[in-house]
Amino acid sequence: MTASIHHITDQRPHLMVVASDGAHVIPHALVQSVIDGDKPSSILTEPVVRRIIEEWLQQVTA
Repeated sequence: MTASIHHITDQRPHLMVVASDGAHVIPHALVQSVIDGDKPSSILTEPVVRRIIEEWLQQVTA
């Protein structure tokens, strides 16, 4: 398995999502563009989307 590694220092702030397939560091701007509908949600992997939903659900039901 190979992974793309990108230097994201210039893309701060960013989020770290620990999903079932590993840790992902995602620029805040990318997540916001998905929320705004500028980019498709398919740009995020399924495990990442599941983890984001899981954490959101924990927050709203706490």
